[in-house]
Amino acid sequence: MKNRMVKYAAFLLSLLLIVGNLTFIQPVQATTMDNAVTIKAIDENGEEVFGLTAIEIDEGDTAFEVLLEAGEKEDKEIQYDEYDFGNYVTGIGEVLETDTHSWSFNVNGKAADVGASSFEVENGDNVLFALRDLEDFSPEVSINVTATDINDNAIINKEVAIATGSSAYDALYQAAAQEDLSLDVSVDDMYFTFVNNVGETELGPNDYWNVAVDNEALSTSIADHTVQEGQEVQLQVTTYESPEDVEVEEETPSEEEDAPAEETEDESKTPADKETPAINEKQVQANVDDILSYMDAASIELSYGSEWWVWGVAHTNREIPDSYVESIEALVKDNEGEFRNLFELEKIIIALSAAGKDASDINGINLIDKLATHSWMEEGDPAINAAIYGLLAIDSAEFAVLEDFRTMLITSILDKELEDGAWSFFGSNPSPDITGMALAALAPYKEDPKVKTAIDRAVTYLSESQDAEGGYDIAFNGGDSSESVSQAIIGLAAVGADPTSPSFTKEGGNLLQHLVKFKQEDGGYSHLLDGGSTDMSTQQALLAFVAYQKLVNGTGSVYQFSAPVEEEPPNEPEQPEDPKDTEKPEADPNQPGTDDEPKDEDPKPEKGDNTSDKGKNNETNEHVKQLENAGDKQTNASGEKLPNTSTNTFNFLASGLVLLLIGGAIFLMWRKRQANESM
Repeated sequence: MKNRMVKYAAFLLSLLLIVGNLTFIQPVQATTMDNAVTIKAIDENGEEVFGLTAIEIDEGDTAFEVLLEAGEKEDKEIQYDEYDFGNYVTGIGEVLETDTHSWSFNVNGKAADVGASSFEVENGDNVLFALRDLEDFSPEVSINVTATDINDNAIINKEVAIATGSSAYDALYQAAAQEDLSLDVSVDDMYFTFVNNVGETELGPNDYWNVAVDNEALSTSIADHTVQEGQEVQLQVTTYESPEDVEVEEETPSEEEDAPAEETEDESKTPADKETPAINEKQVQANVDDILSYMDAASIELSYGSEWWVWGVAHTNREIPDSYVESIEALVKDNEGEFRNLFELEKIIIALSAAGKDASDINGINLIDKLATHSWMEEGDPAINAAIYGLLAIDSAEFAVLEDFRTMLITSILDKELEDGAWSFFGSNPSPDITGMALAALAPYKEDPKVKTAIDRAVTYLSESQDAEGGYDIAFNGGDSSESVSQAIIGLAAVGADPTSPSFTKEGGNLLQHLVKFKQEDGGYSHLLDGGSTDMSTQQALLAFVAYQKLVNGTGSVYQFSAPVEEEPPNEPEQPEDPKDTEKPEADPNQPGTDDEPKDEDPKPEKGDNTSDKGKNNETNEHVKQLENAGDKQTNASGEKLPNTSTNTFNFLASGLVLLLIGGAIFLMWRKRQANESM
């Protein structure tokens, strides 16, 4: 009996602790790192041991340290032997050295003069570890590199020899070095290396370097495209022109042209359906189910690193497994909540909210505080993606932050809007991807006049920049990409704009119909219309479909998640009232379920439910009216003053302790009664 009583009390305490914790993106969304490199590992056949990975570095970091961090990030064990001269890599993941093969180490297409433990990497370096045959340890391929300015003047025209397995970026790097030209590059955590400029080439406000290999534009980063013997890497300064800027000459058709020409199957611009089928809610759900089947077939497990999947799956009929939260808890325990990459932290916060976990208390570590005080936020003007995902993160579960911090993020996003209403991944080139993300972040604050004006301009941009097929043909994306369509749908749905409405319906269909054109037989989605399924494209398609479902159902943004329902403890023996406990707090007129209202008549809406006057989006009105007058008090997205603590963990600990004491008292009384009866 005693053991049962103790176990029951411990169970109650554990239950309360669990309930006390609240139950998340080329150019796809990427965050430019201040100082970073890229790294990849391949086996003896050129197959990836782990794919290209961006790693943020500090001054003095070595290639070996980058390899260790990449191994941790990609869940690949790095095996090595320690010697006086440094560390000797013997295995990466399950690929080990043999009597005939050993690991080589290359930087920017060339073997390094020193070992990985001694080679200090610099911003933009591209590191390749490759398992090589000892009899041919330094194989090379010959690549021609050309680069021309806006007037077709040749800046580079060189043939270079680089290590087999190297990228188009490595070829460019070596060609530029031979021409004594500098490379201005940025490294992003998802889109990897982007070429800002070659040498001192003059660039206009809408100019960028278009990259192609053998006259085909790249659909991946220049650092992630492996080049083969004899290929040509081509860079050309290109001026971005938005569709409304392109003048279309109207021609008067001749008599022979009056009759419409018969369209053959080969004349379609894309491999899309000749008749774009209508899409209804049932078909949207079928597409969601097919993506879940794609995940099952690919044996995709939700753990650290799969945040994009977590965001979407959280809105389906599937539960986020405990193993995901456990993997994050282990990570946070290991790094003590210190993330060099802010975007990684922001993604994790959103994913934890999706999994029903309170990111402000991960084993005592407040990740929200870590976000707000991150070095990338110090200057008060973070990069566009850092601001977007930061705002999405703190709004994913309405976390308590300083009002000034929330206002800074909103203002930072608004200040970066372009004249045409879009947002840009870089420079002044409009991006539907970033625009969709900005809309999703700003949606809770759309009652503020400045925010509403920005949103209206962005919605107009997304409509007017669609091409005839219904998508967004962006050269920087490699053409018409599914990710651009997905992000446009997500952003529009967040602000209440229907992506299937006439404004977003062109000759080739509406945005939702166009997204379905990228669907593959395995249920996944491709980056471009003529490609195969990729996880990134499929992740964003899933988010787009569930975002549309939430728009139809009126349940808010795909990036906002409900807190877990706090179960009431079972009835307990009445205890003497403490005068302090009888004092009731002042009723909050904005919160449903007060003593004056029946709970079943006015249920508390889920966070992000904009169908109720008491939902989050309407509560936000008070906050957005004060964007210019932010103080130091703590507020949620509604602008309401919050208590100093951001969780109820202490309250539940105290409740659990009280239960334990009550259980102990009952047990002692029972023992005493038993003793009296036995006398």
